[in-house]
Amino acid sequence: MKRTLFYLLGCFMICAKANSQRLLLIRNVNIVDVENGRLIKNQDILIKDSLIIRIEKTGKQLKADTVIEANNRYLVPGFWDMHTHIWNDASSFPLLIANGVTGVRGMFETMSNVKRWREKMRKGEIDGPMFYAAGPIVDGPKPIWPGSVAVKNEDDGRKAVDSLKNKLGVDFIKVYSLLSRSSFFAIADECRKQGISFAGHVPNEVSILEAARAGQKSMEHLYGFIELAGDSSDYFMNYQLGKLKDSSFAKRSNRKDFLFRTYNENKLRSITKELKTTGTWVCPTLTVNRGIAYITDTTLLHDPRMVYMGSFMKNFWDYRQDFRFKTWTEKDFMQSRQEFELKLKITRLLHEAGVPLLAGTDFPNPHCYIGFGLHDELEWMVKAGLSPAEALKTATINPARFFGIEKTDGSIAVNKRANLVLLENNPLQNISNSKSIEAVFVNGKFFSKEKLRELLERVKKMMASTGSGISSMAYYPD
Repeated sequence: MKRTLFYLLGCFMICAKANSQRLLLIRNVNIVDVENGRLIKNQDILIKDSLIIRIEKTGKQLKADTVIEANNRYLVPGFWDMHTHIWNDASSFPLLIANGVTGVRGMFETMSNVKRWREKMRKGEIDGPMFYAAGPIVDGPKPIWPGSVAVKNEDDGRKAVDSLKNKLGVDFIKVYSLLSRSSFFAIADECRKQGISFAGHVPNEVSILEAARAGQKSMEHLYGFIELAGDSSDYFMNYQLGKLKDSSFAKRSNRKDFLFRTYNENKLRSITKELKTTGTWVCPTLTVNRGIAYITDTTLLHDPRMVYMGSFMKNFWDYRQDFRFKTWTEKDFMQSRQEFELKLKITRLLHEAGVPLLAGTDFPNPHCYIGFGLHDELEWMVKAGLSPAEALKTATINPARFFGIEKTDGSIAVNKRANLVLLENNPLQNISNSKSIEAVFVNGKFFSKEKLRELLERVKKMMASTGSGISSMAYYPD
């Protein structure tokens, strides 16, 4: 069955032929070269099924079943969110696609769900992102989050790695805050022996440099940086290890005052230089850091994007109902805002030192909007001191390099996967232009702007009718 011309936004001309889109041509587009931070202008891109098979200067008269007239718009690789928690595909996947997020790193999911989603995507039953998943968190003997693997000692740690890799089939191991030193290093050693990477929180009893030397592939949230950069970092670590008593540290606010008072930026510069040599990546998750810092600002709950989150999330984002924050004082929240500003500076120093960064949001924690939040994260990266081109790398080529798939993903080239986002405006001029999405390609499948609106409307209706649509769980880990 043949279809005639129709217009996308009054500017795109699409002519479709027959029943399939085996050959799809994007004509006259400006490729955003994320590796070099430049534009490659006036290009035609031919896609066969899920792969880019030709890139030519516009004018070669390439033939295809479907032609999309890009009219000098801008094409970027599909975005990655490198710190996510997805519990429901029906609401999360449409929001991700509508925002051009074609890849995610799941930091605490149910592996049976992940495997089911992957199989449905393989069969073409649902559309969703590429998915790397950690499965359950590996934490100390009394885990913070239900569903975590409780590790009491070194032997437990080694068994956890073996079981998660060989029985559950996780892609990597996620370590967490309450692991003891001995358990953490046993996990690190077992991961090396088993040939699986580990990432996540740097445990309270381990410094970021120790974790990096032990092989931790990525560190989340900038935990541990302020602690190690203090002039009295040894004193504070000995407190963490229980080797000394300091009654003033019983109050969280006193501990924070101590860390802020002893913080030394010159020491941090030295730390970042050494961190660069270890090959460890850092995922700052500035979006969630900011969301928690300003969680008492109730005006944020009137963000128009709340219609895609539902009443469940609005209640969850109320700090008075969150076990993590409901006992905090006003001083605690003030310190959290102070810490966020400091983490912006730390992000800049890490970037200046050449430590590779990853864009991650930690949705659906407070004020982290599924899909939308990735663009918030890019904006925060720029506010921290990265250029728009450098920020784009954290959500495109850097994730591909992190996973070792840069030959097939992360940039726009022949023989690479056609996960792409077509933008109205140039993101190299203004990073906010990453939101000017006109179309998305998921494994070569074309989603017009109209289709993307339909995806958003579907989730909006789901939230209005169920009040949730995300999960029955009353908490989300970070």
